[in-house]
Amino acid sequence: MELAIPKQFIPIDGLPVIMHTIQKFRDYDPKIEIVLALPDAHFSLWKDLCREFNFGVEHQIVRGGSERFFSVKNALDRVPDEAIVLIHDGVRPLVSEKTIDRVRQRAIEAGNAIPYIASPDSLRQVDGDMSIAVDRSKFVRIQTPQGFLAKKIKEAYKCDFKTTFTDDASVLESSGEKIELVLGNNRNIKITQPIDLVVVESLMTV
Repeated sequence: MELAIPKQFIPIDGLPVIMHTIQKFRDYDPKIEIVLALPDAHFSLWKDLCREFNFGVEHQIVRGGSERFFSVKNALDRVPDEAIVLIHDGVRPLVSEKTIDRVRQRAIEAGNAIPYIASPDSLRQVDGDMSIAVDRSKFVRIQTPQGFLAKKIKEAYKCDFKTTFTDDASVLESSGEKIELVLGNNRNIKITQPIDLVVVESLMTV
C-alpha cells in the first residue's frame, strides 16, 4: 500500500477500513458474534483505535499467524461446532448485506458457500514464456465472506498447510467437499493497492 500503517487500519470516510467491515456484519445481524484475527504487534494499536474512534461493536481478538491459514485456524477455535461461520477479509468493507445473506443461507442448506463474480476481462493461461487464451465464461473471481458449517471447516483445518490454500474454500475442497457458489457483489473490492483505496472511498459516497 506504500504506507506505514497496515491497510486494514487506514481511515476512510471517518473510520479505519476494518471498522467499516465489522459494522457491515453487525448491521446484517446485531446478534452476530465477531472474531478478529490480528498479529500480536497490532493488538495495542487496535485497542488505541477503538478508543480513538469510540468503536463499541463487541468482538473477540485472536492471534494471527504467519499465513492466512493459521490466522483462520486460530479464530475457528472460538467458533462452536454447530454454528455457521462466515470468514471474511477485513479489507473488503463494501460487501453487501445481500451477499452476506446469500452466503449464509446457502451454507445452511448445503454446508458451505462462497461468493463469486464473473470476470469482465479476457483471460490467458500462462505457462513459462508461453500463454494461451482461455474461455473466460468458464472462470469466475472469488470473494469473501466464505460460509461454512463450522464443524466441517474446523475438521478441514486440521490438515497441514499447503501453499495452494489461497482461501478457506480450497482448504475444505482438499478434504473432498464440493464447493457451492453464490453470486457476490461487484463493489466487494479487496483493498490491496493504493488505487483500491481511492475506488472504495469513492464508492462509499455514491
